[in-house]
Amino acid sequence: MTAKASIDQLFIVSVLGEQSGELTQRLTRDGFQITEINSSGGLLQELQVALLIGLNHERQARLLQHIRDCCRRQRRYLPTQFEGSSTLFHSSIIEAEVGGAMIFVVDVERFEQL
Repeated sequence: MTAKASIDQLFIVSVLGEQSGELTQRLTRDGFQITEINSSGGLLQELQVALLIGLNHERQARLLQHIRDCCRRQRRYLPTQFEGSSTLFHSSIIEAEVGGAMIFVVDVERFEQL
């Protein structure tokens, strides 16, 4: 692959905010160009990061290896509170699986950098 290889795929990678730092550092060191979009929400109200990464398909395996190395799924135990009446609160712990990555790949018909 040459350094001038054209971008023919766009990866949209959604990762947990706390896992994004190491991933973006590794990708940047390896020559990937990244656009980062922060958001929060979902059940746990934690920071999520969407990484937009344009690349040539020949580098796909390298990108996926970085994601596998940095974004492992993990289990957390989180306290919850349920209100039963105005004076009674029930507290319990729920187990949640967090981390990992959701990856969307879009073929790029045309790419221009102005």
